[in-house]
Amino acid sequence: MGKYENINGSPACWHPFWKETSWCYDFYVEGHRYRRSTGVCDPSKIKIAKLVAEGVYDAAWERALSPRPTFREAAQLYVAEFGAHEEELRPIVAYFGDNLRVDEIDPFLIKQCKVALSKPHWKAGTKRRQVSVPLKAVLNNALGLRPEVHEDDVRKRILTPEEAERLIRAAVSPPETVRDPHRRLLKMIAFLLGSGATPGEMFCVRAEDVNRQTGEVWIRGDEVGAGKTAYRPRMLLLPEKAWDLMGDLPSTGRVFLSTSGKEVIPDGRRGSTVIRQFHKLREAAGLPEVDANGEKLVFYSLRHVWATWFSAMVGDQDRLIDRGGWSDAEMARRYRKYPTADLGDRLRAHGWEFKP
Repeated sequence: MGKYENINGSPACWHPFWKETSWCYDFYVEGHRYRRSTGVCDPSKIKIAKLVAEGVYDAAWERALSPRPTFREAAQLYVAEFGAHEEELRPIVAYFGDNLRVDEIDPFLIKQCKVALSKPHWKAGTKRRQVSVPLKAVLNNALGLRPEVHEDDVRKRILTPEEAERLIRAAVSPPETVRDPHRRLLKMIAFLLGSGATPGEMFCVRAEDVNRQTGEVWIRGDEVGAGKTAYRPRMLLLPEKAWDLMGDLPSTGRVFLSTSGKEVIPDGRRGSTVIRQFHKLREAAGLPEVDANGEKLVFYSLRHVWATWFSAMVGDQDRLIDRGGWSDAEMARRYRKYPTADLGDRLRAHGWEFKP
């Protein structure tokens, strides 16, 4: 079989043919059609035309097998992701066509595109806005050169001491929609408000981790499914009010159980019953699920509440970091909100007394 023949002995699919004034090619690679003149206009130069056509064919397969997307694909992703430059990108996408990859667009091609698409009356700033900016935005996004925009979604909603009292009263006398005869939700709420632990850490506490005599609870750092990191194992010191609200705790096994007395495994998939019942208590307490800023009150919000309350009464940042189990002061500050000057006095009025 010759170099320019396929398996059936016929000319290769990229084999050039003479059309009017030049040698041309017309073939498909992975559904994309490549059809144009080789630029060779001498009927006797078929060998040169073959080299050109074969080079285009090889480049087409390299493009098809490349992990890099085409500019069209990259532009579609950019518009879907950011919702920007849709109108400006239409002529740019048409200019580059269906097959050109993002890594094939070099500074020279960018300049060519800018010249080709700019209208005569456009000033330099308009050319930049209409062509250069959207074009480079797509390339940078596709090639990983666009810095990731991080939206700080830190929780800001916490409970005031007065709101917490309403939630506690609802847990003491739960509504008919919540079957909690042993007031296990009350134990959880009191523990989270008084300790700053996460719900996952709470569900891992065992009877042997609790020292009622000293008011301390050990938080494990190696419990499977609790989402712990190396710095989280720590000792917590709960205020007396939290112990009073929790009352008697199990003497064996896990301390905090579901309202039906079952263990809650903090694997990120279970525990939804407790969460649903928390929201029923929230409703009974007259606390809106979403505040004026659109932020929800969730079970995890109680960790933010503790950080703010503890700071208002103790004011020791190092203790805050140690008790909260954070890696640094910056992370602790994300949890600690700016309390009002009277927050400490209001907490004492409701029986909360946090100790260093």
